[in-house]
Amino acid sequence: MEVPGFARLLKQNTVDSEVWWDSSPTIYSAFKDRMIMKYPSMFNLIESWLPDNFSASQSGLSGATTNPRLVARAVLEDPRPWQDFTDSLPPQMAESEKARQLYDQVIVQGAGQLRALWNATQQRQGWLSAQIEGGERMHERMLVTRGLQLASLAPNVMIKVPGSEQGYRAIEQLVAQGCSINNTFCFTVSQFAACLKAIHSGRLRARVTGVNTDRARYVITFMIGRLGAEHEFERQAAQRRLCLTAADRRWAELAVYQAIQALLRRWQTPARLLLCSLKVDTDVRGREHCWHLQRTGADTTLYTLTPDILEFLIRRQQRNQPVTPATEWVQVPRRVLNRLMAIPYFNQAYFEGELAPSRFAQHPAFITASHDAREGQERLLAFVKGVSNGPLFPAMRPLSDLATGDLAMGRVS
Repeated sequence: MEVPGFARLLKQNTVDSEVWWDSSPTIYSAFKDRMIMKYPSMFNLIESWLPDNFSASQSGLSGATTNPRLVARAVLEDPRPWQDFTDSLPPQMAESEKARQLYDQVIVQGAGQLRALWNATQQRQGWLSAQIEGGERMHERMLVTRGLQLASLAPNVMIKVPGSEQGYRAIEQLVAQGCSINNTFCFTVSQFAACLKAIHSGRLRARVTGVNTDRARYVITFMIGRLGAEHEFERQAAQRRLCLTAADRRWAELAVYQAIQALLRRWQTPARLLLCSLKVDTDVRGREHCWHLQRTGADTTLYTLTPDILEFLIRRQQRNQPVTPATEWVQVPRRVLNRLMAIPYFNQAYFEGELAPSRFAQHPAFITASHDAREGQERLLAFVKGVSNGPLFPAMRPLSDLATGDLAMGRVS
């Protein structure tokens, strides 16, 4: 008897929930081939979850997210075609411009792989989220300009804008022009509230100017696994003589997730919560768990899953221990919540208004995410320079799913 997979169970709970691919679609086929070779007994399940054509999946992946690190990974995992593309650019073109052209080409090809699904679902699914590289350092005008450039690459490109004060001003303008938006680098309820206001204002402006937003989609990304991983969280706890356990960190992330969902219900907004940076933990008996999948999902939630998380799901399915989403809210223990509320870092994330817009880009997790995005840009530029200097590719360490600054969460009960 077939055991239902996570995505199918998720949609049984909330039909509007979705599961996306957290990487460039250009490496999707290679990942699928690796999984079939590694788990041959799971061939039928892998074919069901990961069909060659995205649009053929009835309960699998329905979109994709990228960022500079993921684009760089896609290029480095299969460098030959990207070297050919880079070689085709004018020799006199600046290396920085070649890197931008290469970035855009990866986006174009990835969006093309999702286009059939986008058409088949009347533009509800099949979106590719493309991040504004360097956006965390850009002002409003620059964000809008680059966002419109990315949106022009393909009709199913969703612009990924950072959750800074300038980012929300740009989101309002982009929404007013009919663009689909993914607000990234979000770790706090205050950022979600700022984004909802920007989307609402942008849609009002669009209505006044006659811009149709009926087909536009809006998602706000909570980088859930990064929130609890920051050293600042632990430092503030230690200052207050609190022992912050691995489970406490996960409860903190779950509490913020629930606060965000409550905010979305109050707004009755077309925007949806997207969870990324999901992490797998190992308990004291050596068993793998993922709180971010197993204790969320009672409310409409979008998940973007890295290849590592998808492999985790396959492993659990192979053991006939499928990962199942929550069917109702998981209550955060009161004693844990009381302890967390003694830590300013948690309160800034949990309570709306605790973090001023001018400080969004100063949040420790925002800074870490910015560092990782810059690292991706640097890797792409290094690749271009390597191609310009000859056929030898630059030596680079693998781009793992773990972000710089992520903490190994240890064992949780």
